[in-house]
Amino acid sequence: MSDGPHQQQQQFMLAPSEVCVDEGLAAVASANPGFVYIPEHRVVVERGWMVKDDDGGRRKVAMVCGGGSGHEPFAAGFVGEGMLSAAVAGSVFTSPPPTAVATAITAVGKDNPEGVLVLTMNYTGDRLNFGLAVERCRAAGMKVAMYVSGDDCALTQLEGTAGRRGLCGTLFIMKIVGAMFHAGASLDEGLATCRRLSDAIGTIGVATSGCTLPGSSSPLFTVAEGTMELGLGVHGETGAATVKSGSAKEVVKTLLTHLTRADSSTRLPLQEGDQVAVIVNNLGCLSQLEMCNLTKEVVAQLGERRLKVLRVYPGSLMTSLDMRGVHVAVLRLLDPAWLCHLDARTTAPAWPSPCLLEDAPAGEIHLPDLRLTARQENLESSYTLDADHARKLQSCIEAVLTEMPKHEESLNALDAGCGDGDCGSTLTHGISALSRQMASLLYTEPSKVLSVVADVAANSMGGTCGGLYSIFFTAAAAHTGLQPRVSQRRTWATGLRAGTSAIMEYGGATQGDRTMLDALVPALEALEAGDDDQDLRTLLKAMAAAADEGAKKTARMRARAGRASYVRSENVRGEDPGARAVAHLLQAMARY
Repeated sequence: MSDGPHQQQQQFMLAPSEVCVDEGLAAVASANPGFVYIPEHRVVVERGWMVKDDDGGRRKVAMVCGGGSGHEPFAAGFVGEGMLSAAVAGSVFTSPPPTAVATAITAVGKDNPEGVLVLTMNYTGDRLNFGLAVERCRAAGMKVAMYVSGDDCALTQLEGTAGRRGLCGTLFIMKIVGAMFHAGASLDEGLATCRRLSDAIGTIGVATSGCTLPGSSSPLFTVAEGTMELGLGVHGETGAATVKSGSAKEVVKTLLTHLTRADSSTRLPLQEGDQVAVIVNNLGCLSQLEMCNLTKEVVAQLGERRLKVLRVYPGSLMTSLDMRGVHVAVLRLLDPAWLCHLDARTTAPAWPSPCLLEDAPAGEIHLPDLRLTARQENLESSYTLDADHARKLQSCIEAVLTEMPKHEESLNALDAGCGDGDCGSTLTHGISALSRQMASLLYTEPSKVLSVVADVAANSMGGTCGGLYSIFFTAAAAHTGLQPRVSQRRTWATGLRAGTSAIMEYGGATQGDRTMLDALVPALEALEAGDDDQDLRTLLKAMAAAADEGAKKTARMRARAGRASYVRSENVRGEDPGARAVAHLLQAMARY
């Protein structure tokens, strides 16, 4: 796989990302009459789930997947009988908001007694936003389970990281479990197979150039001539190591050696005589001839290892825009049934099978009410504020709206080293949306105020940041509203503790991992250690001071969660932007 000249080629300039995503999904839907597209939520649904029949709908387990755009044909291209029931897309490299995910789940899960399996990739933003949607749908009475897939073999040690990323090997799970559900398997049977498959799949990748975001004129990273990035994901991040480039034979040898290296805790333990299936995935910018050469080498070198390659799936299946690279995913076929499920017919257009129009179900499309309605008991708040405390709550929020936009550029700068540099802008988007709702907030009912903030974070901020804040405020609202009559400090502490615990559960991080928790946890502990006789400003100052100290400490920490954990340490500089944002928020509130 050569490099050099290809990085100098002029790229076709796409429109800004938001336009690209919407137009791209509309094109996918128009090209496949077997799809129903819900544009306001960027959801694609297999048509059979939207057709009302004599029984009121299909009676089998549905499967939903999705994630950020820029990986086409994933995920909408894998919607069809025998694979996904619905797919949901976010902006480029950004997890879809929980409202959109909940729409996809509801489209195939409402009044479906067999349930829905939500298959998501192991990225913080996806875990948070898909997790929040799952919780909301469960609260609305739906039967939903979530499986977080990770098949990446880039890191040799997982301790202190966010775990294995979900890459193109997850498509094996999607195809096999999708075929099982189509044949009548239960939700529990599907989940059990997901776990077995995860232990049998490994994926490793290499690239000689970074990708270019829509509307941008330069790639997210460059690769020196004669080198490659080994062990990279699909979100524009660099690899786990830089290695020497070479011929197709040399590149494949490097990939398979890393995939199976004995000292790696993420290795795929291939054994002589194993039967395997292989995906050779074009990350976006390899020619078909190069893909043929790489595929030939993968099959040949697996054979040299005395492995029996029974199925090969080359192509552009999960891309990273125009990245010039390849992922190789290997599945050990430990169960004979898995090969049958791989061969089972599917109408998903991106799998090696067309979307057969003559088999599309007939009948009038029935689009149900996809709005989620919380159970009535969750709407009743037993905790209210008197007029004086309500005014103080309003003043705190107003202080945040005034002060936080001043920190947009500095937070973006902190975020640029390990992400897309938008932490401050994302918060500003949320603050702008919240300011438009200030006049309608019921400040005497804190749980309802927190619920509104949670919705704003989910729908106006998006991505990992929006998911984190939305989960935090959603959990805090539920626990604050149902508190018995105790002191104001203890009530708020209970709610904020619940929100912090929710972030840890769905985000997979803890204090010390170089995340917002390193500021949030000390602030919460300061509140819990306070005195009921202290006034609000004194408590907020103590929380702000603890958060500030916690944020400063992150400058000396190694990232062990989130996207930064996959980036080389020399590229992660300064304080964690999420932790510093928490400190800024509390400092603003302390000056209400």
